[in-house]
Amino acid sequence: MPNYLQWIFLLSSFATFFLLHSAFAFFFPDLFGRHFLFSSKVSNEKQEASMALPDFLMSNPLAGLAITVVLGWVVVSWFSGNRPRKPVLDPKDYKEFPLVEKIVISPNTALYRFGLPHPEDQLGVPIGQHITVAADINGKLVARSYTPTSSDDDKGHFDLVIKSYEQGNISKFVGNLKLGEKIKVRGPKGQFKYTPGIVREFAMIAGGTGITPMYQIITHVLYNSQDTTKISLIYANQTDEDILLRSELDELAARHKDRFKVYYVLNTAPANWKGGVGFVSKDMIKERCAAPADDMKMLICGPPPMVQAMKKHLTDLDYAPAQTISKAHDQVFVF
Repeated sequence: MPNYLQWIFLLSSFATFFLLHSAFAFFFPDLFGRHFLFSSKVSNEKQEASMALPDFLMSNPLAGLAITVVLGWVVVSWFSGNRPRKPVLDPKDYKEFPLVEKIVISPNTALYRFGLPHPEDQLGVPIGQHITVAADINGKLVARSYTPTSSDDDKGHFDLVIKSYEQGNISKFVGNLKLGEKIKVRGPKGQFKYTPGIVREFAMIAGGTGITPMYQIITHVLYNSQDTTKISLIYANQTDEDILLRSELDELAARHKDRFKVYYVLNTAPANWKGGVGFVSKDMIKERCAAPADDMKMLICGPPPMVQAMKKHLTDLDYAPAQTISKAHDQVFVF
């Protein structure tokens, strides 16, 4: 979208120039004559032809102004369309964004949509990275990391899927927000940044709200028709009601059967449950995930006890040992 202040400024400048030009030409014809704009070396015949339009404009100032406005519009539209807006986020300073929509997913989980200053703004979070959300709680600035489920293709807003806990700080604060109230955000941050073709296949193990960085990557990969990366996801939860973004994941799996597979694991499973039961095991990983290789990467995100258990399983299955702080080039990356 164009910047309307720039439009007004440039159009006013063109109009002012034209009016001044007309005024000087009227009151000072000798000083502001033909030789002011055109070279005297031009032949009389060519000079007369070249002056046809200026003479018309001098005698029809409204037509000249209309042409000036149109030209100004074209020039400003051209430059506005080729200058993308700067990402909103700042990695050092917090910025505030208002809650504009809340979509309840489960009794304690919702998608929170926050508005950006301009409809064409983008948050500025590379795929695979996250943001810091902060709030003043009991006189202290409390901060937590979250991964937007939206991407920079979504202009004018960003989405966070958050599960609120009674004893939580930021999650409870966000859960109690009313429309129009704001959160503080800065970023992006993180060691992982996805680009198409960095691996042949992703294997993912997520628990609870740890699905959000996985979902961000999954959607980005699958929505790109030129990206051939394959993905297998093991997603663990307590009950089937705790499975976040299930309909979205199931739809993606149905539409991209050759590239994306998801396997759900529950601690407490309902009758006729077809997924895994209990904790994610080595056998589940071996059966559902790509084997260790130089052109694959294992991504993990979930509660700390689960992450530690997965690290041990993966080492036993001959994946490269996970580092204390994961780096982008690691075979096993923990968010």
